[in-house]
Amino acid sequence: MKSPRTPKDQRRFIEATQWLRPVTRWATRISMASPQWIPAVLRNLPLRLTSLVLRGYHKVLR
Repeated sequence: MKSPRTPKDQRRFIEATQWLRPVTRWATRISMASPQWIPAVLRNLPLRLTSLVLRGYHKVLR
């Protein structure tokens, strides 16, 4: 994902997605703490979903 072009846009993006930080931390903890016998697709699903939300926000804020 490319970062916003100006510092003002970057600040606006960070402020707009601030609510997602705890969700991202939770998703990271789930992915890292899950047993290795669980398929990687399922282990990384929470991270992929938060990434999808961030990409959508970035497109909307452009």
